[in-house]
Order: sequence, then C-alpha cells, then structure tokens
Amino acid sequence: MRGKKLIAALSVVCAAGAFGLVACKPAQEATEPTVDNVRIEVRGYEWGPAVPKAIVKFSDNVSGITKDTFKIKTAGATRTVSDAYACDENGVRTTAATQYAAVEMSVKFGEANPFTYDQKKRVNDWTNGYSVSVTANKEFKVGNGTVAEKKAFTYKTTAADRIVPQTASWVKDTVNYKEGAKDITLTRAAWAPEGAAADGVKNPLIIWLHGGGEGGTDIDIALLGNEVTGLTTENETNIQHYFTDSAQKGAYVLAVQTPTMWMDAEGNGEYGDSEAGSAPTGKPQVSYYTEALWKAIRTYVTSNSDVDTDRIYIGGCSNGGYMTMNLLLEDEEDFFAAAYPICQGYKSGNISDDMLAKIKDKNIWFLLSEEDRTLKPDMYTLPLYKRLMDAGAQNVHMTLKENVKGVDDPNPSSWGATPGCYDGHWSWIYAFNDDVKKQMDYSKVSSEADLTSANCTADGNMWQWLSEQTNAAPAQPVTTETFEAENGVIACPIVDKFNQEKANADAPSDPTEAQQFWATVYQNPDYYYKAPQVTVETANKYTGTEEKGEEVTSLGYFNTVGTSVTWTITATEECDVTITLHAASSVQEQGNWGSFNLKEVDLSLNEYVKLIVNNAETALTGTLPGLTNLNWQSDPSVYKNFGTGTTATLHLNAGENTIVLAAQMKDAGLNVDKIVISGADGKLSYVPVKN
Repeated sequence: MRGKKLIAALSVVCAAGAFGLVACKPAQEATEPTVDNVRIEVRGYEWGPAVPKAIVKFSDNVSGITKDTFKIKTAGATRTVSDAYACDENGVRTTAATQYAAVEMSVKFGEANPFTYDQKKRVNDWTNGYSVSVTANKEFKVGNGTVAEKKAFTYKTTAADRIVPQTASWVKDTVNYKEGAKDITLTRAAWAPEGAAADGVKNPLIIWLHGGGEGGTDIDIALLGNEVTGLTTENETNIQHYFTDSAQKGAYVLAVQTPTMWMDAEGNGEYGDSEAGSAPTGKPQVSYYTEALWKAIRTYVTSNSDVDTDRIYIGGCSNGGYMTMNLLLEDEEDFFAAAYPICQGYKSGNISDDMLAKIKDKNIWFLLSEEDRTLKPDMYTLPLYKRLMDAGAQNVHMTLKENVKGVDDPNPSSWGATPGCYDGHWSWIYAFNDDVKKQMDYSKVSSEADLTSANCTADGNMWQWLSEQTNAAPAQPVTTETFEAENGVIACPIVDKFNQEKANADAPSDPTEAQQFWATVYQNPDYYYKAPQVTVETANKYTGTEEKGEEVTSLGYFNTVGTSVTWTITATEECDVTITLHAASSVQEQGNWGSFNLKEVDLSLNEYVKLIVNNAETALTGTLPGLTNLNWQSDPSVYKNFGTGTTATLHLNAGENTIVLAAQMKDAGLNVDKIVISGADGKLSYVPVKN
C-alpha cells in the first residue's frame, strides 16, 4: 500500500520504450516569468512631455491583469496607476491572448519627465536609459508560471522603446542650407488635415517656431516641449476648428527646429547680444539661421500646391517669438498674412524707428504674461506694442495675462511664480489651450504704465482673428453692379441744326454791328455748332441688377465749370471698390472745313474733371480717346460708346458715401456713357441722387 501511494503521489510521464520497457520522467515545471522589454508612451501636455502609459512585454501570455495588479515607478518616481489591462504591442486594450500588459498612470507637472535639460548645450534631450520599475501588487499569471506578490522587474528604455502617437502623423525631414561659410541643417515636421488635399480649395498654413530649450535634431522634442500638437487634431483642445468650413478641411502646420536656438547669432549655441536681460544695444538682433529658415519655409510651400499662399501665418514662443519678429522685419513682400509672437525675445530698444515702420502695417497679435521673469515685458513686448500703436498700427493686438494658469494640472508647483501657476514665461500655454479671448483696450492706454492685464478687457479671439487674415485682394462680386442712364440724349456734343436761338440772343441790336456779327457767324460756324448744353432727361434713373443695361448715349455731359453728377452709395461695411467710367472726350478741336475733331484727353492731369468721394478728391487714371473728321451731319450713333474705361479706386465707409463727378473747366470734356462699380462682393446698395 505504501508503494502505491508513493507512485500516485509522483507526477510522471510514461512511454513505451525499446524491448517493451516503460520509460518514465517528471513533468516539465513552469519557467520563471521574465520581462522582455518595456515601451513607454510619451504625450505632450501644457508644461511639456510626460509618460502616461508603460507597455510591459512578458516572456509569455499574461492573464489576471486588473487595475490593482501593479505598482510602478518611472525615472525613480512612484506613479499613481489609473488602469492596467492586457494589450497589444502598441498598448491597445485586447481580449486576445497576449504577452503585453499596459499600465496607465495619471500625470502632473514635473513628474518623471522623459526629457533632461542639457545645461551646457542649453537644450532638452531625451533622458538616457529612462527607467521603468514594475512591481507585482498581487499574483498574476504569465504562461504556466505565477508572478508572486512583490516580484519586481526593472527595465531601462531606449529610443526604440518610445511610442509618440501625437507626432506619428507628422511628416518629418531635414533641409540643408549651404552658402558661403554656412552649412546648416534644420529639422522640420509637417502636419496635414485629413482630406485637405482633396477638398477642392486651398488651405492656410500655420508655422510654429519653438522656444529656446527645444533646439536640436529630434523634431519630437520641439513638438512635445511646447505642446505644438495643440495646433492639430491630435489634442482634445486644438485650434483647427477655426480654419474649417463647409469646404475647407483645416490648416496645414509646419514646425521647424534649429540645432541650437533661434537667438544664436554665430551658430555656436551662445545668445550674444540677445541674452535675456542684457541691455539693448540699439542694433538689430541677428540670427545665424535666418536664411536657412527662409529656405525651410519656402521649399515646403512650393512643394505643397494646396497651401493658400495668401494665408500663411507665422508664430512661436520666446526664441521662436523673437524669430517671428526677425522674419517680419525682413518680409517686404508680405509673404506672411499675419503673425502671432508669444513672449517674444526681440528687445524693443533694438528696433529702430525705421525698422518699426516696416512692421507697423503688418497684422500682429502679441501674447505674454505680466509675470514673465525670463523676457521681461517692459523690455520686450510692452514698449514695442505701444510704439506700434502710437505709429498708427491698424491691425496690431496684444493679450496680456496676469500670470500663467492651465488645465492639465490645475495646481502645479509654482517655481517662484504665483502659487497654483506655472512659470510666468510660459504664456504659450494659453495659446494651445485656446484661451486667448481678450485683448488690450487701447482706449484706456495713455502711457506704458497703462499696459496692464487689468486693461486687457476688450473682446478679441486670437485664433479666430488669425484665421481671417489674408493677403488676397478683396473678392470680386459675383455680378458687376452697372449703372446706366435709360433714356439719355445724344452722347456727341454735336447737334444736327444750327443753334438759332442762341445766335439770335447773342446778335447785337445795332444793324451795322448785327451785319458784322452774322458775317462772322457764317464764316466761323463752329461757335454756334459747338456743343450746347446737353442734359439727360432722366439722369436719376438707374438699374442696379443688369449686367448690361440698355445701350444709351449719355449719362452726363459737362460743359460748364461746376457742372456735376452725384451718387449716394451705401455700403454695408467698410471696403475698397473700383469705379470705371465708360466715357469719351468731348473736347472739340477745329478740323477740316465741314468737319471737326474730338481731342484725346489725359484725365490724370486733373484739369478737366475731378472725382470727389466723401468730400475728398480721388485721382482718375486713363486717357479718353479722340475722334477725327466728324461731320456735322454724321449719324449720332457713331458717337455712342466709343470711349474706354477710366478707373479710380474708392475707399467706402460703412453706411452712406457720396460720390461727385464735377467739371473743372468750361467744356470739361467728359462724356460719360456708363458707370461700373466692382469689387464690393455684394456689400453695396446704390441710391442715385437727382442732379
């Protein structure tokens, strides 16, 4: 009995062997579970990158994984586990058999950052050997084995172990600039809205230039360091909705990275005169990378035919804000439709009045915080903004925040800032959180001391404003508004009968004098055949809906100083339009006997007629044609519509506008047949005024 019990207690495997013998061996024991590797998922947050997930690959399939299965440390910091589950190699939850387990962790500012700041190079880099330690909080299964409670696995990750899903859709490349002594390679990344290339319209481009700590040769550092993914749909909060409509799918985004920093004057990684806090020199700040950056931007634009070149926007933070201003100062061709420099680093004292004049008519929106201790507002943006406004800038805006608050971590460690706030330099957080909805109320500003966050109370949405800026000329209307007289009289100043009434009135009463008078008249009939006053019987009748109205002879002929025609034009909003006067000369010259000529008239000389818009004189351009060898008995139809268009650009105010066409001299010589006003894009209505 004891033998049977012993045999039963042993686990054996028996098989028929040679010669009919039975061979037996012990069953295979479960192997010790191991961790093959750990991958970390890196995401960008308002303060920079963090690791919200670790993906642990075990030596066999895992089972029994729940939220409380693991304790975890990353880079030596104990993390709070928010979830754990079986997953695929990319961390996606699965119910299939798998060797992978995902451990999700809550994130907060300053916790286990995967970047390490290089004090010597003054840039961020990936932490070398970023460690992940996973400890079993309870037993779970790996294959046939069991991982005991408190069993710990430690793994040091490499670059191959990083997953960065927010930047995976960006197309990354490099651009080399080699000229003279410079040999520069910039790294860049481009993001495209889904369906943009096939949406049937061109799409705008947003350019981002990183801050000082995000230089190098790995563009992911620039994209994650300032949460540039907030410009794309890869973040829950993003600004793409400002750039979409029923046709347009969004805006392209281009980020460019310098090997050192944009404020590097000599390519040696040193700030030089651009060093934060150093006194202004009064000389322009220069960047070693300016020409290379222009090349990186232009080559991207020329390679993407879907980019709307009238809607290219440039911006960046800190170093990138400086470089934004640097490019604006060089942008004489209006390559950029608008700029959004954030906590920018170009000292106002280094921008001369001549330099200021180059940018005062640019479209700019500044963003910064009063608590910025890195690039002090009173040395950089505040005096620059006020100088621009005092110089007459019409489309320059500024949002000034009191400090920097966020949402990813509502109570970050202050690092010397206001408790519960980030470093006051980090105002780009507001941009990527779409929290720039107020601007400086300049009506409250009489001195630089009034540039405070307390006066930043006027409505103004930076991203909405940016999306509306364009270099394109005003859109032409779908239909051209044309105004023509419906029942005018002969356009030509010639009448087919002698002006007997006028001659009789002019004849002297003395018979001798009268005889001489009539002899002169008959010898020089030009005087009384010369254009009499010709009126338009229905000068106040106009049509505003026809592309071409009834062909007529004249809208008005001016033969007396001060003769004028007036129109009232109502615009629903301020705009520029073009007025074209279809006209011909009526200034008569002596021709051969029995005929006459109409001379060619240069309207730009401003000696015949003038155009007055809202009481301000506006220049006419163009030359009216002449006609030769006209006969007194010629069919009047030969004079119809023989003129060419003369044009002027009109600036209309919202509401009523008064336009006057007035004679400068007797026989002013303008014979108007038709007036065409275009470029208003349907914003105008017209009310003719009887003259």
